Amino acid sequence: MTTLAMFLPLAKVDVDQRIVQGIATAEKPDRGGEICDYATTKPYFRAWSAQAHAASGGKSLGAVRAMHGLVAAGKLTNIDFDDDNKRIVVAAKVVDDDEWAKVLEGVYTGFSQGGRYVDKWEDADTGLTRYTAEPHEISLVDLPCLPDATFELVRSGVSEFRKFVGAKPATSQPEPVAAPVAPEPKAPEKPAHIEALGKAAIALTEAADKLERAIEENLGLRKAVAELAPRLAVLDKRLSTLEAQPAPPRALLRAPPRESDARGETAVDGVDSVERAIKQLAALPDEQRALALTKVSLANPIVRRF
Repeated sequence: MTTLAMFLPLAKVDVDQRIVQGIATAEKPDRGGEICDYATTKPYFRAWSAQAHAASGGKSLGAVRAMHGLVAAGKLTNIDFDDDNKRIVVAAKVVDDDEWAKVLEGVYTGFSQGGRYVDKWEDADTGLTRYTAEPHEISLVDLPCLPDATFELVRSGVSEFRKFVGAKPATSQPEPVAAPVAPEPKAPEKPAHIEALGKAAIALTEAADKLERAIEENLGLRKAVAELAPRLAVLDKRLSTLEAQPAPPRALLRAPPRESDARGETAVDGVDSVERAIKQLAALPDEQRALALTKVSLANPIVRRF
């Protein structure tokens, strides 16, 4: 499965409501030298958000996770399609306490869309790769940003601008030598089950993709059956009408009358009677001829012998 992750910085944090606002995706070059095509990606974002809205009973417009992992950090409360600037702006409510603390501390610096590439092609103007994205979730991430990057923090209606947590600035003055301290205990190695959880998360994502494709195919089949149902009803009605029509005179295909023998005409293997029936059918109008032939075929079905 081909996955994607596009980073865009946060713009505003409302402390009172735990709302984080920012851009989910935009049509501009990202860190990997790719451009998300807004026009073709927009329908996939609409479908993903509508599915989440239906599944949550109208309480969520999309899943919000932490670092593209298994932690459900919150939900989208608003999604705005900015056609003029070719970007998708979202607002997320963070309900997990640990993840909210990281937002307040400026550890999380932006949103990153997680999903898959639907299509890729070369951008004629820039030579970069342009792509169509299908989102599966939006994550809060801690990717490093520029040293002067800030976000607006709103508390009790008062706004202030804060900087994200960044690298320690360089200084020309040597730092004072600290007194020797006891060495800190070595951090334990990453448990094996963490790696297993990561692999399980990838497997779950792939399974979810297969399930979504199966649902789409199922909906397509249901639509095709629904379209065929009226046609089958019309054919069934026509067949019932044909069956209700009186049968054609069976004398058309019977043996030749006795009077032919009186004239000295002898039929061989019923050839004369068949030819007479054919002539009589040919003399009928087209509609009556078709009805007569249909009735004959229904009254004399062919029995297969094996």
